[in-house]
Amino acid sequence: MKYYKILFIVLITACFFACDDKLEEEVYSELSPSTLFTSEDGLSAVLNASYAFAQRRGAQDFWAPFHMESMTAGETTGAGGSIENLWVAQMDFTWDSNHGHFFSTWSVHFNSIRDANIVLDNLDNDNFSESFKKLTEAEVHFLRGWNYAALFNWYGPLPLYRSSSEDPLIPRANEEETRTFIEQELTMAASALPKQSPAFGRASRGAALAVLCKFYLNSKQWQKAADAAQDIIDLNQYLLLDTYSDVFAFDNEENQEVIWVLPKNGAGGGETGNGLNALTYPPDFPRPFSNNAVFAARTYLSDDFVNSFEASDTRTSQIITEWVSTQSGELVMGLGNDQSFPNKFPFEPTAVGPWASNDFAAIRYADILLSRAEALNEINGPSQESINLINQVRIRAGASELILTGYTKDSLRAAILQERGWEFFFEGKAREDQN
Repeated sequence: MKYYKILFIVLITACFFACDDKLEEEVYSELSPSTLFTSEDGLSAVLNASYAFAQRRGAQDFWAPFHMESMTAGETTGAGGSIENLWVAQMDFTWDSNHGHFFSTWSVHFNSIRDANIVLDNLDNDNFSESFKKLTEAEVHFLRGWNYAALFNWYGPLPLYRSSSEDPLIPRANEEETRTFIEQELTMAASALPKQSPAFGRASRGAALAVLCKFYLNSKQWQKAADAAQDIIDLNQYLLLDTYSDVFAFDNEENQEVIWVLPKNGAGGGETGNGLNALTYPPDFPRPFSNNAVFAARTYLSDDFVNSFEASDTRTSQIITEWVSTQSGELVMGLGNDQSFPNKFPFEPTAVGPWASNDFAAIRYADILLSRAEALNEINGPSQESINLINQVRIRAGASELILTGYTKDSLRAAILQERGWEFFFEGKAREDQN
């Protein structure tokens, strides 16, 4: 496989200096084409490119999974703007293979896999320290596992690229081969990654176990899902924050509930920023900072969903049910018109127009607790342990505690699914939870 595209991506980040005479230009950067794959800095640049794609760099690459998950499950609806046609196809189940969100999610994750394979293919080099090779290999296995797990969740069996030199037109593997490969990648990553991530947004043992746990859960491997969740709990590294809204607070993003995060930076515009708010709120919504901007599109929660919460449930703090229009000055009622808004990403003061720096917690500790509760119920039916795990999440939210008496496997499964809806609305999990 030719490396021209990846060379371009990583070399534009290098620093070049030249004298006044352009004919005598000298390049001082280490990251020249001849050293890109033979220095630790060069290979790290390619690894960083893989991370950028894995964390869904690009405007539509980032927001597409939210709408694919929420609108196909009936969790949200949407209207307005040029994106409406994409949304209608998802809400009405009238999409085809040319749908823009499918192209975005498929390509961004396979771009990450490509770059991860390039790193792995060039890692056997005597110039690299053993510690660098060990950590980098573990991160590559994590990145391939995360990308393939995400793609498998949406598209089923996949072509499995283990090297950058493979034929790009290889056929899809079967389901068993795909599942085995994902499990192997994440298991290797979990065994080799450090407990503490080497940097914010990079892989850790907990992140690998969390992706593995969710993969097991979504593929109905119940005992393995329960065991992986317990492994994460036993790390004693993560916890539920005391207040639900604090999980999403802009100044509290690197908190102990977050296990695997997709960092965002509004300074990079649509390439690196989080644009979900711009697709959520209407133009007349009172934005707290003058630099905040929105598009014409709006994302809605139904009245039935908003009204399903207990009165004491603080998770409703992340839902906007009414606002005063900046255009008319009148109170606008979202609740009662199926037009309340999810408010998971607070407006932030340094946003660049519609592009904000709100990171996205792809997997958080509450998900692991509920995943173990679900897996245990599928294995043996209702148990006090499952109820206790669910109640940890409910108590934090101010909701009433569940009692074991009276539950069957089916009714507890339904209760867990409902709990996940309340806990994770508009976090890109609704369709997979109903699958």
